[in-house]
Amino acid sequence: MAGALDVVLALVLVSYAVIGYRHGFVVSVMSLIGFLAGGALGMWLIPELLRHWDTVDSNVLSRTVVLIIGVFVLAALGQGIAVSLGSRMRSGLKEKPERIADSLLGAVATVLAVSVLVWFLAGAVRGGAQTPLAKAIGTSRIVSTIDRFVPPQTAKLFAGFQTVLDREGFPRVFEGVRAEPITPIAPPDGQLAFGPGVARASESIVKITGVASSCNREQEGSGWVVSPERVVTNAHVVAGTTSGHVRIQGVGRTYGARVVIFDPRRDLAVLAVPGLPARSSTQGPDLKRAGGAVVAGFPLNGPYRLDAARVRDVLTATGSDIYGSPGAVREVYSLFARVQPGNSGGPLLSPSGAVVGIVFARSIDDDKTGYALTLDEARPVLDAADSSSSPVSTGDCVAG
Repeated sequence: MAGALDVVLALVLVSYAVIGYRHGFVVSVMSLIGFLAGGALGMWLIPELLRHWDTVDSNVLSRTVVLIIGVFVLAALGQGIAVSLGSRMRSGLKEKPERIADSLLGAVATVLAVSVLVWFLAGAVRGGAQTPLAKAIGTSRIVSTIDRFVPPQTAKLFAGFQTVLDREGFPRVFEGVRAEPITPIAPPDGQLAFGPGVARASESIVKITGVASSCNREQEGSGWVVSPERVVTNAHVVAGTTSGHVRIQGVGRTYGARVVIFDPRRDLAVLAVPGLPARSSTQGPDLKRAGGAVVAGFPLNGPYRLDAARVRDVLTATGSDIYGSPGAVREVYSLFARVQPGNSGGPLLSPSGAVVGIVFARSIDDDKTGYALTLDEARPVLDAADSSSSPVSTGDCVAG
């Protein structure tokens, strides 16, 4: 499908080059300015309107379609107004050499503008539900080439909007729209989830809930006890919350919690939980490629669950922070594992039950691939947990 997509994109770019040549530089630039102005208005206005339209806002596919259509309707309106103004300006060019130069520059400007548009659409589709089109975009040569030349400033401009599209709350592990580097590996050994060490580890694993009042919703995730009365989880689990609670193994008594470390770049947070009787988790050595592991947590806001995993690779990944801003570099485990919303912040366990990583994201290409932060990546936060006791800001809530 990627080959067919590239053919279509090539035809689109050539067609718009011809249109740009006919319109000329002045009209093309005015068209671009109007399009971007209308699109920017849409990227600000449409998400705000959707917050009050629960039927659409709660469905990934519907939200993506409405957002894209709404943005482009406003962009087209802005473009139409600007083109009419540009046409009047171009009519003042009387000399033939001037008009030829204007036409050639118009073709170049239009192709550049459409390339940015293609990149934006590709990112929007990649950030939504997993579909054949999303996978084809990830392997498209034309999209990949455009992605390499898009400046960081442009990526930052669209970061917030792409975060709105992805409402699962997971940060993007890899920047851009290219396919993720997923290493083939044998499926994990399902028996790993039933080992005695893994069973004992559950005594130090908690379910976390919190209220994000600015988004008017409850958030939930997983966590583990790093030291007495200190719990580690993901920053996106507690982002924007004004109160938090934990329950050991997701059952029994509820304990109040306050956030004392909040690191949106790594996607880590530490909670102080006074009176929490759970023992501290054991931390284990780094895993190697093909090593067995277990994902522990509370997927989909359900009961405690264990799922076997296998390390596909250990990577240094450049992605986004929890708010979509690019440039977040992390050391991660790429896992053959099924990670769901609710697993966020839970531990990646070794077969002996030691914590060896922290689950924080899943693949946008493959539903059998998840990602966990290595303990080396998390070390600065883990080492500061004991000495941190004052409440800190949890920033704004994120999609989820």
